[in-house]
Amino acid sequence: MIFELPPTGTEQPPAFTTAAACQDWLATVPLANAVQAQSMLLRQFGLLRRYTLPHGERFAILEALRAPLADVQDDAAKKFAGKPLPLAPHEQAALETSLSLWFELALGYLRCFDEACDGVSTAYDELEKQRELCASDPKRAAQAALMAERTVAVFADWQLDLCRGGQLPDAAYWQKLHQILRAAEILGISTRKLSDSVHHGSTATSVLAAYAECCLLSTANVYELQARHLTWVARWARRWGSKLALLTAPPEDIRNRAVPLWVDLESDRPPSYQPRQASGGRWLETTELRKSLIARITLLDQGRSPVDLQLGDDVTQPAATLLLQRAQQRWCKGGATRRQERQPADEECSVITGLENVHFEFSGRVPFRAPTRSDSTLRREREEFETFGNHSQRHGDAGNGKSAAHVEAWRVVDESASGLRLRRPLKEGARVGPGQVVAVKIGNGQYYVVGNVRWVLREGENSLVAGLQLFPGEAKPAAIRAPDSSGSHSVWHQAFVLPAIPALKESASLILPAGTFRLDRMIEVMSDQKIASRKLFRVLDRGIEFERCNYYD
Repeated sequence: MIFELPPTGTEQPPAFTTAAACQDWLATVPLANAVQAQSMLLRQFGLLRRYTLPHGERFAILEALRAPLADVQDDAAKKFAGKPLPLAPHEQAALETSLSLWFELALGYLRCFDEACDGVSTAYDELEKQRELCASDPKRAAQAALMAERTVAVFADWQLDLCRGGQLPDAAYWQKLHQILRAAEILGISTRKLSDSVHHGSTATSVLAAYAECCLLSTANVYELQARHLTWVARWARRWGSKLALLTAPPEDIRNRAVPLWVDLESDRPPSYQPRQASGGRWLETTELRKSLIARITLLDQGRSPVDLQLGDDVTQPAATLLLQRAQQRWCKGGATRRQERQPADEECSVITGLENVHFEFSGRVPFRAPTRSDSTLRREREEFETFGNHSQRHGDAGNGKSAAHVEAWRVVDESASGLRLRRPLKEGARVGPGQVVAVKIGNGQYYVVGNVRWVLREGENSLVAGLQLFPGEAKPAAIRAPDSSGSHSVWHQAFVLPAIPALKESASLILPAGTFRLDRMIEVMSDQKIASRKLFRVLDRGIEFERCNYYD
């Protein structure tokens, strides 16, 4: 069987069995209270899934539920979107409820599609007969296309919330999604234009456009992005999915074309850039999308606003340009390239997460104390250091009061000179999120290497996997402060100094708290008991809690 739909009966009816009754029931649901609304909706979906209804009536009910559900789900997503992993219990509960609701809605639409085509769940061979009926009956074709598009559109919603919650779609998700497109392709309805006001307003869409949205979400690696930027890229994937074409063979002339995405409609794997021999192989042509992206990037560089280019009212510069360039690389140029290939590995490592924790470790496990410019105080601190050594030795037990609880044990999965992929049990350690400062020491290494968390995902039921970018050089703890708007100096903050490495063409840089950078901004840096003024001129890397910047002496 293709779809494996559960059986239905008439033993336990839902609170409504018609679209009109559903509208009346919705009036009793507190839609402004996401938790309560989700609970009520999930119960009725569970009953509706097991209840026998004509597919036309079921579809009308689902259409009545879809828009209110989408609003409730958007509200619920605020509880888990962009949160570090593992999620807190209330965040995890919100995610699981949201995913269950998307699953129920998709299953309902899938049943409608199946029954509208007289049981497409039997075998693809049966669909060939239905293709002739759709070709001769435009109304039947339109109905089948609408139900298939709704199913795939809900899959896109489902996938988006998975990524927001730090998870990726599993093999069963991709297998079902490919099967729906394959069925629509055989029926000849995959590119049929139709309306979807919830997702596209008055703009026409299609089954293929909804499927392409799922593929663009996957190849964009949106889980690497902060919540706000994830929302932007997901919106663009939805808006531009209609620009992709489905080919049964690769384009012959690729000189002026984008690199196509490849999918296997008979597999359970996500889209990739590497074609294989497969009877279900298809190419998603992205040349029109590339043209649109290039045009928008050019216009942004010329000073046009993101709103003028229909990127969204909440989209700002320069983030818009950077995200469009990132999307172009992943959607039209064969994916992101690595400077060094990662090699498989399997060894223990020590990990410290968070700028303050890393600074604490590098400073001898002593709480941060703001330095002073007082000559007498600096002289006294230097004398104490020369006499008693570092802070951890001077303070003894007090200096180690925080102990080494911030140091966690992970395992290296693969590695390169500039990055690592690590794994640890899900709940054995601190919460981790993209954009955090991190320090790693592999095995019995002599010192920690500082970097940042590029992405983190829940893998299976009990594993956490993270991708790290490592910064070159041995970082030293420092303190920085910068003048405020009145010209007065602000308080001191933790920072790090990274040395220049001429062999790698790496100039010296500073790791500063997020929000510190301003072009040509003067800051004071204290390192090795010395204070120096530095002028910032370029951001090299940026995360949720840090900025790595070049400076002038």
